Amino acid sequence: MDFSLDALEYHRLKELLGRYVSTDAGRLALAGLSPMLDEQKLDAEHAITAEAMAYLREHRVPFNDIALLSQALEKLSVAGSSLEIAEIEAIQSFLSQVEGLRLRWKEEREKFPKLAQTGQRLPDLRDLAKHLGRAIHNGEVDEKYSPELARIRRALAASRSRLTEKLESIVRSPAYASQLQEQLVTIRNGRFVIPVRSDQKRGVEGIIHGSSSSGATVFMEPLAVLEMNNELVRLQEEERYEIARILAELTDLIQASAGPIEFARSLAAYLELVFAKARFGRDFDCVRPSFSRGPLLSLIKARHPLLEDNLKREGASVSPVSLDMDSTRTVLVISGPNAGGKTVVLKTVGLLALMAQSGIPVPSEEAALPIFDRVLADIGDQQSITNHLSTFSAHVLAIKSMVESATARSLILMDEIGSSTEPGEGAALARAVLEQFREIGALTIATTHYNRLKLYAETTAGVANAAMEFNEITLEPTYRLIHGLAGASSGLKIAERLQLPAKVLQKATGFLDTADVEAGHYVEELRRRIADLEGEKTRLEKERKEFEDWKQKELDQVTAQHKEEIARVEKKLERIVKEMSERASRELESVRDDSVKKYQKKLASVKEQATSEIKREREKIQPASKTEPSPGGLPGRIQVPLREGQAVRVASLGVTGIVTSLKGDGAEVLVGNIKLRRPVADLEVIENPPIRLPQGVHLTVASKQLEKNELNLLGRRVDEAVDMTDKFLDDAFLAQMNQIRIVHGTGTGALRQAITELLSGHPHVARFEAAPQNQGGRGVTVVTLRE
Repeated sequence: MDFSLDALEYHRLKELLGRYVSTDAGRLALAGLSPMLDEQKLDAEHAITAEAMAYLREHRVPFNDIALLSQALEKLSVAGSSLEIAEIEAIQSFLSQVEGLRLRWKEEREKFPKLAQTGQRLPDLRDLAKHLGRAIHNGEVDEKYSPELARIRRALAASRSRLTEKLESIVRSPAYASQLQEQLVTIRNGRFVIPVRSDQKRGVEGIIHGSSSSGATVFMEPLAVLEMNNELVRLQEEERYEIARILAELTDLIQASAGPIEFARSLAAYLELVFAKARFGRDFDCVRPSFSRGPLLSLIKARHPLLEDNLKREGASVSPVSLDMDSTRTVLVISGPNAGGKTVVLKTVGLLALMAQSGIPVPSEEAALPIFDRVLADIGDQQSITNHLSTFSAHVLAIKSMVESATARSLILMDEIGSSTEPGEGAALARAVLEQFREIGALTIATTHYNRLKLYAETTAGVANAAMEFNEITLEPTYRLIHGLAGASSGLKIAERLQLPAKVLQKATGFLDTADVEAGHYVEELRRRIADLEGEKTRLEKERKEFEDWKQKELDQVTAQHKEEIARVEKKLERIVKEMSERASRELESVRDDSVKKYQKKLASVKEQATSEIKREREKIQPASKTEPSPGGLPGRIQVPLREGQAVRVASLGVTGIVTSLKGDGAEVLVGNIKLRRPVADLEVIENPPIRLPQGVHLTVASKQLEKNELNLLGRRVDEAVDMTDKFLDDAFLAQMNQIRIVHGTGTGALRQAITELLSGHPHVARFEAAPQNQGGRGVTVVTLRE
């Protein structure tokens, strides 16, 4: 019971993959596909499949089924057997296909190294293919292959020609005109004959070889051509014998290469399976999963491929599910209404785990999973009449087997755990089972309607709630999984919608346990808070986008002004050069022969004056033209010696201030009411005026006042989160905070890694570390700022 393949419908997934397989060998390779545990093999499988997906974007790789190929290869294993012409042609076609695969990626080995490497492992069978090509052509043995066969066929042609000429002369003879049914020559039992009317057969000397279906005609071999027919039959027998000898010779030749041929067939079938996975991955928008070393399971917008395939045919789409588990949350309890998608979540996680460990790309935006030693699932009604087991007994036996075999590297999936018995006892048993799996450390997902299990998940370390969202207005499931929230079964609401009598509903409400009512209120309150947070997030995102648009507009305006200024000065320089040149020309024209040297000196002076003036003008614009626009959009930064009272920009902080004092390589800068000590290299003199802000907008640089020392990045994209963190570090530094907290969660680890890289080289950061376990652990980074 290492992998619950039947419960997770792994066989149906293979049937879906079978649509992309054409050959018998490919189908055999697909039949042998199963989950693996070897990380190296899995990485190699996913790497070559990813290459195949990339290759399919530009090329096609046909794998055509070759009729009689399997029959021919099986025949080779029978001693003394000889292949027929059609079977040898099947071998020829296969050898051609192998050679095409062997050379296909040779020229693109750098782009597709795994495919090229696999293709080069195919044996070189070109000599065998050429030999067979010389022997068999267009469905028959080529007479050029055998001189004896060529001699026999020449003799056959001559004999046949003499025979037909003789028979044609007989049927045209007036002596036979009344006896023949038709003036034609035909063949019966391998011998040339003529059609004679049945009532005239005694008038023709010959041998009867048959009659027509009506009996009106008999087919006779005249005695005059008997020896000629015998000669033709003898030559035909010689031809058959020579062909049989050649086919036996070719069979022996193919038999000598049977090993390489079988290996080539096996490797070609493997490549066909690789491209079947790739085409499946392309059609179902799949990604290559990553394998985590620890208990990290993260799926972003994952889809169940079988469900998606069914819905595609109906013109509908599947609702994706996102799920996140790690060492701090090894047990996940999913609750929600019936038909809300709980079981689909279990099957999606389980099947995608099996797909990942079978080298198949998975249908999701991102996927990170451990390599599970077991994927154990108890899903669906397991009642067995044959074994006299009730549904509950079957579930208990399944759980027993899971508990006995589960390890810390296992994935456990249980649907409606503890159901089919008295709710109190069922909930108690379910909690004990979940607790056992929590202690083992196995990643466990269970669905339930029991409020006691929801409370257990809410109050137990390492256990978390998740809910299938339910639209309270339409009373329809949304199939969206919400982490950290226990779902309501909404049984009474659904019953009300289905118009159960009001009296019955009122009584049912009165019979509710107080704890159940309180749990329902708790769920409603959490749902309301989540809705408020979603609304706030949408509002903030809108404001952020509006600000980004305004900032870009201002930057575009400043850039345009900067270009206009450069163009204006360049134009002025051109005018100066032109004026000086004209002036020099006029001076030169007025020179007389007796004072050439005097005016040449004057000309040199004019040129020197023009050069100096051009140089001064260029120095005015050169810093601006060579300096890129600053992050804040301010052009015209000029690196010149500083002096007290100058306006400068602090490059590392993106703020402006006034130099109050200079000491060695450092300077004291007043930014608003805050004095900063910064290196001179970090300061840039501001020559041009600042950006003109829109009417009614005022900018004041002052000490930043932060309400709290914590930044929450949960739910943010990586690039968005990095920008927010960089800004928060600036604000915290200006606010003279000593320590801040950055909440990024665990997830796939991508966000945490990006934040670590930012902090590692940031000028405001003295050191940083993960928060203590009771304050968020790896999901929170504590940063100590420089003074």
